[in-house]
Amino acid sequence: MAPFARPTGPEVDDATVLSCFARDVAAGHSSRFHVERPTLLVGRNIGAAVRIAPRTVLVRADLPERFAGAKAEVEEALRAEGLSCFDEDTLLATPVALQLFGLRLSSWDLWGDDIDDAFAALRAGCVADQAGPMEPPDPSL
Repeated sequence: MAPFARPTGPEVDDATVLSCFARDVAAGHSSRFHVERPTLLVGRNIGAAVRIAPRTVLVRADLPERFAGAKAEVEEALRAEGLSCFDEDTLLATPVALQLFGLRLSSWDLWGDDIDDAFAALRAGCVADQAGPMEPPDPSL
């Protein structure tokens, strides 16, 4: 994974960074977490979560051992914002992680506040169609 940028903004505590990420608002950085939209990073260069739609987030389930506790902290912040886990180790997250992070072998859980919206965002992310729904095929072709 390529190096990410140095964190910007004021130094705040972990809980503030996580809460702001869950609410999709700007925050500073902590000694462990910072946000480079759309990604929440732990340890300065490990993707811990990524926002794929305004209320849909993929949370990395297989963080390196030294950051394993970060997953529970991220999940707690998402729950406090009204999001729920809809799918663990979701297979459709692999293409998204590959596109965004170059990670071929990683495991991600799907979080959101509406199951249909969450899976629609995930499907769109698989084909890098972040701008909106795909056009129906032209039947004359």
